[in-house]
Amino acid sequence: MENFLFIGGAGFIGSSIIHKMLQQDESQNITVLEPPQADISRLKDCAVGLVRGTLDDTELIEQTIIERRITSVVHLVSSMTPGSGYYDYLTELCSVVRPTIRLLSLCSSRRIKLIYFSSGGAIYGENNDGRPFRETDRQNPISYYGLSKQIIEANIRFEHRVNGLQYLILRPSNPYGPGQNIHASQGLIAVAIGKLLDRQPITVWGDGSSVRDYIYIDDLACAVEKVLRSNVANEAINIGSGEGLSVKDILGHLSDIATEPVRIQNAPIRKSDVKSVVLDTTRMRQLYHKPLTPIRQGIRKFYEKTMG
Repeated sequence: MENFLFIGGAGFIGSSIIHKMLQQDESQNITVLEPPQADISRLKDCAVGLVRGTLDDTELIEQTIIERRITSVVHLVSSMTPGSGYYDYLTELCSVVRPTIRLLSLCSSRRIKLIYFSSGGAIYGENNDGRPFRETDRQNPISYYGLSKQIIEANIRFEHRVNGLQYLILRPSNPYGPGQNIHASQGLIAVAIGKLLDRQPITVWGDGSSVRDYIYIDDLACAVEKVLRSNVANEAINIGSGEGLSVKDILGHLSDIATEPVRIQNAPIRKSDVKSVVLDTTRMRQLYHKPLTPIRQGIRKFYEKTMG
């Protein structure tokens, strides 16, 4: 049986995946590592082991791996968002990138498989030919967030070449749905619903024509759960819908669904914002065959659950 250690597993994505894994197999052995101050309320109904510590506590992680006979480590830690700046990047290098490099060495030496959650948007950069990004496409990030992901991915592949690390890189698009923080600075749909709830205008960077790939959180969790059970290794896999929607499209759907008027406040486009990111999900669909939630239905579910 696989024994999983989720580092950063109490967040929106990690907790959703853990819930799905336990739904499929209640006897699944899962341990979650979270800092002492971290909110773990999303895991309150989950039968998981909890270890309080941080990514840079290598000794604690190694002790946990030994004591709990961990076979796979799932890395979900990041302190940045696509809009993060230079000084956030410097902090990320110290608090996430360097400890991750040490973690890679630990995993390879103990023959532990590493599953790393990268970025399905920021790591690729600008789309110049209009087609969806394939996993093998060149990485040209234009944000510090994407650059940090690229550095970690490069170190993962290096550790694989040199020391035989078994890995899986997952590149999710833009997940949304119940459980997502509606008062954060990241996630268009969640932020827009939060602004509606607070009766505030929704900030749109640029003219609203930028295109992204969105996936409902239950679909992402199901797809990842299936991929983890498939035992694929040593590759990157996009996790998304494969469909591109503009900011205007998303807010149009929300306007049709919401009982409150959608008010927009335009702001200058940021240098870190790419114009279009849509993922080629051919590889994901080879492993996960179920239909995905249509965007309008997903937004409605999220909105209605949030509004009670």
